[in-house]
Amino acid sequence: MNSIFSKIVLCGAAVVLLAGCELFVFGTKRSPIIEISQKSSLGAVLLFKAELDSNNTMAATEILAGKDGRKLLAIEKRDMVDEIARIGRLISKKPITRLFADTLTPDKHSVLLELNYLKKMTFSTLRINSAWYITDIQE
Repeated sequence: MNSIFSKIVLCGAAVVLLAGCELFVFGTKRSPIIEISQKSSLGAVLLFKAELDSNNTMAATEILAGKDGRKLLAIEKRDMVDEIARIGRLISKKPITRLFADTLTPDKHSVLLELNYLKKMTFSTLRINSAWYITDIQE
């Protein structure tokens, strides 16, 4: 009788231990929700793409900054409209298949954006006054 009781206790303890931790994961992994705003480097890139998806190139230039960490002047933004429109034609309305941020420094990130499994773009982002701006775009 003592061996049956010890086997039941041992099995009960094993069930509790195995039920307490997740050994097998069924289903798909949920990706984290990224807020489309300038509060994060990924959010700034998503905001830039959203503005280009809606064909709003002037608003997309508001997310850009100079490589030296200063906000662009209005004349510089106006000069970049044609280039931003060209980038918009390349990436607009394409699904995002991968979005990855590499932290270079606490205030500087490199964001990889993959579109439709084919097109990869790298955005250099910089935090200026607690908002993230895009400083460079590489195709």
